Amino acid sequence: MEAFNNYQPADWETNFESKLTVESSLPYKAYTGHIEKSGNDKNQYRLIRLPNNLTALCVQDVDAKEAAASLSVNIGSSANPVELQGLAHFLEHMLFLVNRELKAVDSEYKGNLQSDSRRIYQLVARTSNPAHPFSWFPTGNTGTLKGAAEELGLDLRDELIKFYHKYYSADIMRLVVVGNHSLDMLSEWVTSKFSDVKSKGNTKPKFTFHPIGKAELRKVIHYKTVHEKYELKLQFSLPELKSTYGEKPFAYINTLLNHKEPGSIYSVLRKNSWATAISAHSSGMYYDGFGTYDISVAATPEGLENYEAIVSIIFGYINMLVESGPQEWYYQELALVSKAEFDFKEKEDAETYARTLSSRGHNQYVPPHQILSHNYLSSGYDADLISKCLSYLNPGNYRLFIGAQEHKAVECKLEEKYYNILHHVADMPSHMTSDVKCSPSVANMLHLPGRNAYLPESLSVTKPVTPVDKPAMEPVLLKKNDRFEVWFKQDDQFFTPHGHIGLTISSEYMNNSPLNHLLSTLLCKLVSAELQEQLFGALRANSNFYLTLREGSINVDVSGFSSGLPLLLKTILQKIKTFKVDTQQFSIYRDEIERMVQSQRLDNPISLIYRQLDAVNMVPAFDQDMLEEALKDITLDGLQKHIELLFSKAYVKMLVSGNYNQSVALDTSNQVLDILQPQPVSRSSTNARRILDIEPGYYTQIVSISDQKCLSSAVICTFYCGSVYDTQDKVTLQVLKYLVHRAYFAQLRTSEQLAYKVGAILDSYKEGRDMLLFALEGESNPIYVTQRINEFLRQYRQKLQELTAGEFESSIQSLISLKQEKPKSIDDEFSRLWTHIKSDKYKFDALDKDVEHLKLLSKDDLLAFWDKYVNEDTAQGYTRLDMQMSSAKIWQPTAEEFEMYPSTILALYGSLRSEGHTGLSIADVQSFVSSADASSSIESLLAELSELYLSKQTPSVSNETAEALDTTVVSVEAPGIVLKSSSKIATALKMAISSANEAPKFATLSKTNFANIKMKQSPEGIWLINDYKRFQHTQALHGISVPLRKLVPLIAESALADNN
Repeated sequence: MEAFNNYQPADWETNFESKLTVESSLPYKAYTGHIEKSGNDKNQYRLIRLPNNLTALCVQDVDAKEAAASLSVNIGSSANPVELQGLAHFLEHMLFLVNRELKAVDSEYKGNLQSDSRRIYQLVARTSNPAHPFSWFPTGNTGTLKGAAEELGLDLRDELIKFYHKYYSADIMRLVVVGNHSLDMLSEWVTSKFSDVKSKGNTKPKFTFHPIGKAELRKVIHYKTVHEKYELKLQFSLPELKSTYGEKPFAYINTLLNHKEPGSIYSVLRKNSWATAISAHSSGMYYDGFGTYDISVAATPEGLENYEAIVSIIFGYINMLVESGPQEWYYQELALVSKAEFDFKEKEDAETYARTLSSRGHNQYVPPHQILSHNYLSSGYDADLISKCLSYLNPGNYRLFIGAQEHKAVECKLEEKYYNILHHVADMPSHMTSDVKCSPSVANMLHLPGRNAYLPESLSVTKPVTPVDKPAMEPVLLKKNDRFEVWFKQDDQFFTPHGHIGLTISSEYMNNSPLNHLLSTLLCKLVSAELQEQLFGALRANSNFYLTLREGSINVDVSGFSSGLPLLLKTILQKIKTFKVDTQQFSIYRDEIERMVQSQRLDNPISLIYRQLDAVNMVPAFDQDMLEEALKDITLDGLQKHIELLFSKAYVKMLVSGNYNQSVALDTSNQVLDILQPQPVSRSSTNARRILDIEPGYYTQIVSISDQKCLSSAVICTFYCGSVYDTQDKVTLQVLKYLVHRAYFAQLRTSEQLAYKVGAILDSYKEGRDMLLFALEGESNPIYVTQRINEFLRQYRQKLQELTAGEFESSIQSLISLKQEKPKSIDDEFSRLWTHIKSDKYKFDALDKDVEHLKLLSKDDLLAFWDKYVNEDTAQGYTRLDMQMSSAKIWQPTAEEFEMYPSTILALYGSLRSEGHTGLSIADVQSFVSSADASSSIESLLAELSELYLSKQTPSVSNETAEALDTTVVSVEAPGIVLKSSSKIATALKMAISSANEAPKFATLSKTNFANIKMKQSPEGIWLINDYKRFQHTQALHGISVPLRKLVPLIAESALADNN
């Protein structure tokens, strides 16, 4: 295949010397040359190669509290056999739990069916050369794995093991191990544990043809999206890019096509109201043997209608780049920034670092000494190579994807096999494949960006005037009054030229109604869009800025090289304060907000259920219906008035951190106050949202998913525990979560295979109580899932009781190590401090206090906590809220059925219906369970249930129908039929019978009779929330957050008045 250059693979033999491990005298080779690393990198490195050709990098980080290892195997979907597509992904899941992990793979696939990003990825594959593995189905599902294997008479597990033995070779493995142990010890461990991996040579398949060749190029592919969106993608065919890692020609091209300053593609499209975003990128170092280049446009409806004009503007800009020729000054600006980032590179967490280095270790052109630096440093400017790369971005070498929910010009009749993507493929018209040009007037608007005003002016580091023995753990409060508070934390441990500044603007008008919430969101989008044009130079200089609405406040965040951040922040705030709404842009982004709100109904179930949980817990809360209702009231005049109101009374919090001294921090804060000029406001009025103080009781809300195509459902069981201010309860809960998560995952995902997404989670709001959540998303009936969670929780106390002293101590030490982990960068330190400031608690010593409590914690404390908050038999203040988000394809009970039948009966009935057995009524199931002999075997009970099922059928029903009642595991004889048991039906039956005579244990927990607001109560005493707004009116509210310390500013209010 064609290549960009004639480079040969790097030399990985020279400077590798034979060594023996210190303890076991095991052989390996170590690289003795210089490894290029950042001057800020205090780690020690040893690059070794084992006798089996496995390459490993040992990293000694003496400050690390935890170790990490990452093994990257350079094999994947390109090795899939065509008859078993997804086999590589399946092997990635688990080698020996075949049947179980098969369900996980299938669940993962089904969970992505409504994901537009997954769908376009698969359509790109589907429309490529069918002979190339790139065109196949990479993730797999039950049909392509188990179904295909059975059809071919193959044993899937055998095929999986064959795949492993064929392709998993030490030669294509890259291992990175990070820890605080010596390099000798790390080398010992790596050599002893990985030398036995078999060497089979380079087993990665090689292909001599491109998956996007002549037959696939010059096509227009229209496709239907799930969400309401309008998108274009130009995809170009490229040679493999790995050999260009040094010159980085596409880093140069990417920033030019992505830039958003005047003269850019983005700027012209935005002025025409045709697009709201553009993204251009190469496939980078990911693919072997070929490459691609994608230019994606988030279009407006008008832009989609003018897609040919958009394509002509893109090629007009590319033509301008070709005619202008490569610009060395621009390349050197980019190289300067990348070098500065490398020179002052800050530490990452061990796991991320190991994973990043191992995954980047497969480029055969990178020499050993550049294993750390090659992603950052340039080998030099190469104008010819840049021109050659640009030459591939021509009208004869691309295909065009056009996505929308509906298409006027074409009828999408083709259906992709796995994601059911409706699409249409046609040859590209000739005027779009040769000499594509934009109009002269548009061509005159396109030009290169100017020199970057945001390049760091200085890379010097400001160190504390007085040397410090150890880094300060908290920031200094410089100023505080009824308008603002300013915090400052000078870098005293990293000593890099980086900074991070954050501020929140809180106003009583920001988020006090659904309409104001949408107006504030719209403001952030409009301002951000304008700032993209104005400040793209800052992004080129590796500065970042964010303007978002979060937790009822406008959040502004700037980070990067410290010298340019005050100017960046000033520009952003001036734009916000003086923003005048453009009619055309208002219309574009108002429509985008509407699409965003309406498309939330199509989000995955776990996202939907978390939003609903927030809606129940927060007052006021804006659910989907309320937001959609408010959309019609968004007007241009209303937005402009909203902007004026926001700053009439507002409270500003600010944290300046990093490479600054106190004087710069004060100047920056004064600059902020001069721009915003917030008027005094009480803190309580800016805290519009309050948290419900739910009284003891067991509550459930059942919600149907409106997306009729969604196959998955979700469940969250929330237990309300101790106060967010109670450190003892908090750390006890953290230990419990650490322990229970693994057991919960092992039981409900690995053992029972109820879902792919399973987890125990800790959560809390600024006020109120800490929460322990058991979450799950999958295809199982939520009522059944909830009962399985209940069963797990009933049994888990015994596991806690049996916890050994060693297991308990190990859990404690793991958490202590995590809490004692030092911040790894200025950004990391900022994030920790800013969290405490925004919480209004200012508990900067929280981690130290946590450790103190953890050291005193006992297993008895865990059991006492469990019994106080989670154990349904002992918790006097038992407070629990279950959210069940049900797929439209799954049966759920009516309110009357919920009130009449126990949950276990509903779970059994739901399980029968999920298996397709609708011949019994709930009353039939209840009657059967009530009369069943609990001492009978499950096989006998299933046989009796089958007889009842047969008796309810019409005479035409065959024995095969009865056999379909159950599908796996156990066979029993019954009159005239053979029954096979279904695990879920059998489990549900056992649960229903075992609980048939239980007393209604939850009936007396709640003091309020919620029947007065038309809520229904189950026979067990569980209250069904049918109208959460009415439920909220019956509950008290937690107070607003209060500081846990006295806030005394360094600069007194009188001094501020004098200065002003």
